[in-house]
Amino acid sequence: MRQYLMICVSLLGCLLPLQGNELHEASVVLIECTSQRWNFKEPWKPHRFRKGSGTGFVIQGNRILTNAHVVANARYIEITRIGDDQKYVALVKFAAHDCDLAILEVEDSSFFEGMEALEMAPLPKVNSVVTTHGFPMGGTHLSVTRGVVSRIQMRGYSHSGADSHLVVQTDSAINPGNSGGPVIQDGKVVGVAFQVLRQADNIGYLIPSTVVEHVLEDVEDGRLDGFGEMGVQYRYDLQNPIIRSLLEVPEGRGGVLITRAFPRMPSYGKIQPLDVLMSINTYEISDDGKVKIDGRDLSYAEVMEREQIGTAVHVEVWREGKLVKLDLPLKEWNMIIDHRRPHDKIPKYVIWGGLCFTPLSRGYLDELGGVKKAPLTVRHAYEDVYGNEDLRADELVVLSTRLPHEINQGSDKVIGLILESVDGEEVLSLSDLRKKLADAKGPYAKLSFKGKDIPYVMKVAEATAKNDEILAQYRVPSGGRE
Repeated sequence: MRQYLMICVSLLGCLLPLQGNELHEASVVLIECTSQRWNFKEPWKPHRFRKGSGTGFVIQGNRILTNAHVVANARYIEITRIGDDQKYVALVKFAAHDCDLAILEVEDSSFFEGMEALEMAPLPKVNSVVTTHGFPMGGTHLSVTRGVVSRIQMRGYSHSGADSHLVVQTDSAINPGNSGGPVIQDGKVVGVAFQVLRQADNIGYLIPSTVVEHVLEDVEDGRLDGFGEMGVQYRYDLQNPIIRSLLEVPEGRGGVLITRAFPRMPSYGKIQPLDVLMSINTYEISDDGKVKIDGRDLSYAEVMEREQIGTAVHVEVWREGKLVKLDLPLKEWNMIIDHRRPHDKIPKYVIWGGLCFTPLSRGYLDELGGVKKAPLTVRHAYEDVYGNEDLRADELVVLSTRLPHEINQGSDKVIGLILESVDGEEVLSLSDLRKKLADAKGPYAKLSFKGKDIPYVMKVAEATAKNDEILAQYRVPSGGRE
């Protein structure tokens, strides 16, 4: 993900259709979605409506499976069956944005008459042939393309911008509009088309059936939990024989060298720096972080990928010449700054004296054009939050924008910075900030920002009295949302 630019494929592109009859074609559907995402820099308002299209297919339980990016931020969804000009209204039941999958329900139960649920199959073999089914360009005729599986490995998922899972690489044409379509082998689904590699010709990626099955099992209880992790950082230093010798790693055993266990995660306080992670659930880990699963060399993270959150994984670590066995319950990645793109999320904010505060997030930084466009202190906080063990806050609050007024003159110099304290008291969250501002006794409130030696000062009485006037002046409907 870091060295390649990945793109989701849901709106534009072209494809010469090849007709195929090996699939129950009636089970593949065209999805048209009207979406609208929120503005995280000016969080009281949404962006413009957008229209896009993609593909989906029927699965067991009268449900439709597609990509999450096809229906992200949906306001209205219509689904069309092949050979039927009627459009049916659909709703998103679950959206797993971390792995770019979504499950839809159709309000009209007659929609599923005569349709068969497609079944999942195991991972395909490398060099085997698959067919991709979809509606590139939003065309009403099903297009089928054939290709060869060329690689199976972990890779970043561009939809969330922060998650990596197993992918299947193929040269079967995957173009905008194919997103969410089934990839078939021997009449069963081996993957879901979802993204391509922009810098190369005919390299596309499928979400494999193993990831799909994890999500389907996850939602059986009516709740989507996601994928669990231990929360460690590691390096492949055991490939160096000198390091192996210094750590006295037994001959014939491999593993990865732990450099950090992250706060708020299961490994914290249990796994230590310089531990060697040697096995997980009896799968021995090689010096390059691989395990042998189903005859394939895959990242050891794949072992956790196949378990549900709350399940304990059994690990062995080599520590100071001894083998230590630990049980670690998997947990969703938990950091105070959300590094995922904020699909289907409504931003929180507080406006006081015309100054708008919001939690620091990926959504906010995307509005700036990316983390590199943010002030240096914000970039450091965003990138270093993983390892900051002393951080007490539940959220980092940033001054996102200013509604210009005479009472907040001079605040331009602190826009985009992290608010550290009010009158010397640390700001722990947006709700904490709201309370501190409401309780400010005045006559002045001193707002201290990260990277600024001198606080920004406002008159409490003015900021409180003029706030509604400023909101009305800029047609902002509310002074906050939490």
